[in-house]
Amino acid sequence: MSRHVRLKKLINWTVQGPIVTRLMVHFLAYNTATLFLLLVVYGVKSSLAAITDSPAITQPVTFWQQATPVVICMLVMMPFMVWDLMKLTNRIAGPLYRFECLLKEFSKTGKLKPAILRQGDLLTDYQHQFNGFIAAMHVMYPELRPGVSSPAAESASTTDAAGTVAFRKTV
Repeated sequence: MSRHVRLKKLINWTVQGPIVTRLMVHFLAYNTATLFLLLVVYGVKSSLAAITDSPAITQPVTFWQQATPVVICMLVMMPFMVWDLMKLTNRIAGPLYRFECLLKEFSKTGKLKPAILRQGDLLTDYQHQFNGFIAAMHVMYPELRPGVSSPAAESASTTDAAGTVAFRKTV
């Protein structure tokens, strides 16, 4: 199987744009919060040193003493970032699941229904393409419309002169 290198990195801005934007906002928010927390820790240490007339750092600072504010910031912000990204990806996964259910229903019943997505879902351009395809299929094959009985369902089998039964495939 040949592997084609994808030259275009931004395929669909309506799908990729919110994800990239959200990740940039998360990155900036995390770094801003970390910097703010580090400045607060430094300010508190300097203020305590000024009040007590003792040096701010009396002993060598270990890695974990320096990293504690960063770890705290990570632990506090991570659940919010995960929750926000889950909300965002749900706006993509929900329509994909809806399309999957429509295709499964078509394979079971032989009836094509248009896709209806929720307000705020991201795959609306695919919804329009899918619904355009369904409209074209309904024009070419009216028996695929929901609520219309197909002629194949009424006479699923026919018998020829030799008495053998031939089944017609619906769809």
